[in-house]
Amino acid sequence: MKKLKFILVGILGAWLIKLLASTIRIDDEPKGFNEKTKTYHAIYAFWHCMMLIPAYVGRNSNIQVLISQHSDGEYITRVIQRLGFGVIRGSTTRGGMRAIKALVDKIREGYPVAITPDGPRGPRFVVQPGSIYLGKKTQLPIIPTAVGLSSYWTLPSWDKFHIPKPFSRALMLYGEPIHIPPNLSDEEMEHYRLLLEQTMISMAERADILVRQKDT
Repeated sequence: MKKLKFILVGILGAWLIKLLASTIRIDDEPKGFNEKTKTYHAIYAFWHCMMLIPAYVGRNSNIQVLISQHSDGEYITRVIQRLGFGVIRGSTTRGGMRAIKALVDKIREGYPVAITPDGPRGPRFVVQPGSIYLGKKTQLPIIPTAVGLSSYWTLPSWDKFHIPKPFSRALMLYGEPIHIPPNLSDEEMEHYRLLLEQTMISMAERADILVRQKDT
């Protein structure tokens, strides 16, 4: 019975995301980068609360996504698999090193990867060190990514999850690649963790400003 519930949630969730997102005008900056993400070999990092639009933009691309082993993660897994993503289960707290190894293997096979560096349980807008370790281990650039929404609902969850309102506007904003050197001390790792965190916070603010300017 539980397995059937997961299947139904996957089908319905993917359908609802596609239906909602089809009503939203989605722009990107730099222009054309939404399509580039499907082939550009990189680690895409965006905040946990902003995952809905990237899930639509990156559909049917086989981008590999890290999803928590927490029970809630099973529902998310079923939905994004229906949207055409690959899934690796794990997080910085449960199954962490095994998940990182699986991500490294997928990257070496040529797949792009998407992560939410403040997930799965926060703190909100705080980058966990696993994303920096992944960039260091694979020498793949980290692309900080922000999502601006002109109008949205906020869920009462730890991440204040954003659901864009129908017929609103969204902006996918991509930052400059961050390259993590292969040999770093703990202090240098913390420098890059803070760099990614501060970059993503400022980009999220900028994306909200830009998308509202476009909406007026």
